Amino acid sequence: MAGIKTILVSPLEWGLGHTVRVVPVIARLAEQGHRVIMASDGRSLGFLRLRFPRLEWVKMPFYPVHYSGNRHFLFSLIPQLPGILQAIRKNRLQIRSLIKEHSIDLIICDNRYGLTAPGIPSVFITNQLWLKAPRGIHWGEWLGYRIHLRLLRGFSEIWLPDFPGLPNISGIQTHPPQLPAKARYIGPLSRFEGVVPVKPEGAVPPDFLVLLSGPEPQRSILEELMIRLLSEKGKPAVLLRGLPSADPESGPVIEQTGCITMISHAGDPHILWYMMEAGTIICRPGNSTVTDLILVGRSAILIPTPGHTEQEYVAGHLAGQGLFDVCVQDKIESCLANIRGRDGS
Repeated sequence: MAGIKTILVSPLEWGLGHTVRVVPVIARLAEQGHRVIMASDGRSLGFLRLRFPRLEWVKMPFYPVHYSGNRHFLFSLIPQLPGILQAIRKNRLQIRSLIKEHSIDLIICDNRYGLTAPGIPSVFITNQLWLKAPRGIHWGEWLGYRIHLRLLRGFSEIWLPDFPGLPNISGIQTHPPQLPAKARYIGPLSRFEGVVPVKPEGAVPPDFLVLLSGPEPQRSILEELMIRLLSEKGKPAVLLRGLPSADPESGPVIEQTGCITMISHAGDPHILWYMMEAGTIICRPGNSTVTDLILVGRSAILIPTPGHTEQEYVAGHLAGQGLFDVCVQDKIESCLANIRGRDGS
């Protein structure tokens, strides 16, 4: 990338997965001396401002999607499509205004379809080029792929954060039967790139570490379930709740419930320490979470979000490569029953 450029980086604000994935992208660009402007909203923007306090930022809201706890994720999205499409149109108008205001040379976004503008190179980062369909309508995946490529036709490049061959993280989602010419593999993106683990003050290696993430209400449902089950086991456990404040000046909220330490959010050095020192790790199979675990050499018990086809597929794909264990949410009690603590009990 010749010369110093003004680059806008914008992740989708649906949970923190898209946000943490752009952390190494922002870090590399800033190290190269480029002017980086971060664009997001809510907890996502708060996280980025905390992680990169010296960088410029702008608010760029998106539709606050809500996932029903008792319906398939895709079917939960359908009634929200008008709001999502309106948000894409608003993003498209805002990005053109920002280009004029800040003389932006390049746009890099993670799953934000509205961030294209005539004459400005734009990059779309995704781990879901091929969209998995629910059981019973798998026949529609090829049609969905063609439609998806049409939605991406305004982008200059498509970046796939995965390995080009086997083993890989996302399977067919990043390795479709026909890869478009403008798509390329950039390797996994992890927030822990260049991070040195730091032990939190007073912390001890927990028997169990739960990494909570993903859309509500399923994030909270799993949290409540794990609190009950781990309390019954009586072993030291840490729940990283994945709830950073929208205010970057706010510190983490730490609560102690019996043998369980619940932390609203933590800095990357502390999270990395817990990941490396924990006995057993339990988490959703979100792309950023499993990528982080693979790159630090840890396995985990993956609990797919019920009705979330992508997570169900990825969990099975990774388990098939011998990288992780999988447990469905309504069977987690029996899965945990056979796991012993550090003392063997």
